Amino acid sequence: MNSATATLDKQTWMSHVLDIDQLKLTDIVWPGTHNSGMDKKAPNYEVIVGNWTTCQNDSFAWQLDNGARAFDIRLGCTAGPERPLYYFHHNGFQSHRVLEELVEAVDDFLDRNPDEFIVLDFHQLGDGNKPFDRQRLSDFMLNRLGSRLIPHMDSMSTIGQLKRSSKKRRIVMAAPYSPVQDRNYFWSQIPHKWNKRVFTDTAALELHIGKSLEGTPHETFIWSLPATCYSLLGGPSGIKKQINDWFHSSRGWVTRCSIISTDFFDESEIVRNCWVANSMKAVYGRALYQTS
Repeated sequence: MNSATATLDKQTWMSHVLDIDQLKLTDIVWPGTHNSGMDKKAPNYEVIVGNWTTCQNDSFAWQLDNGARAFDIRLGCTAGPERPLYYFHHNGFQSHRVLEELVEAVDDFLDRNPDEFIVLDFHQLGDGNKPFDRQRLSDFMLNRLGSRLIPHMDSMSTIGQLKRSSKKRRIVMAAPYSPVQDRNYFWSQIPHKWNKRVFTDTAALELHIGKSLEGTPHETFIWSLPATCYSLLGGPSGIKKQINDWFHSSRGWVTRCSIISTDFFDESEIVRNCWVANSMKAVYGRALYQTS
């Protein structure tokens, strides 16, 4: 099992999880970025407005290189002369990052790190009442990343089986159901266990996380736990101290999670904690942690 003090290469951390080949995709504890397309380096970042709308520190490529493996995607759509432009937004405020940037970042990252796995969680498709072209989105994603997508029929395969069956298929892509999107490669929508309060402090969030993790862990599908706080005055909050405490391996929560989605993820030790948690699950087996 990896030591909490061992050197961690965040670009290849999944490749170095001991015995990860025994785990299924649904067993993995994924470090995720909440509202991934809203970051401080985006073209439309502005300090005052960004205080309420920005959730990450840097670009998709930077997030990948720093260990993020699950991306919470919120897209709007604008008609274009050849195809629609899909843009990232937070409650209608646009970062001026576009889907093409994410696709290029993922493609380049997997070229360099072929044994890492990624979840693309299309959580919100639409921006208010504006039209959204789901058919063209499906066509675009299959055209650009089709050879890298893991078919839904392989959802219960182990990491080892997936590696042996393909050297390229490393992406889970999930979205709300639509009859026009390819059902082989678009997995079912990933459920998010949100704290239902708009404004949440750390005490309320801790109670919510504890309640969300009660009972038997989900073993047959990927789900997301947004561990985020949002205040009226400060917007998305950096809560690295709490994240480090709640999801430390000694606490028992982290091994019961699927995606842990955080704001400003790189400021905490969430990637390291997921690295350790996956090693624990692979070495000692899931059953040990189902009652912890």
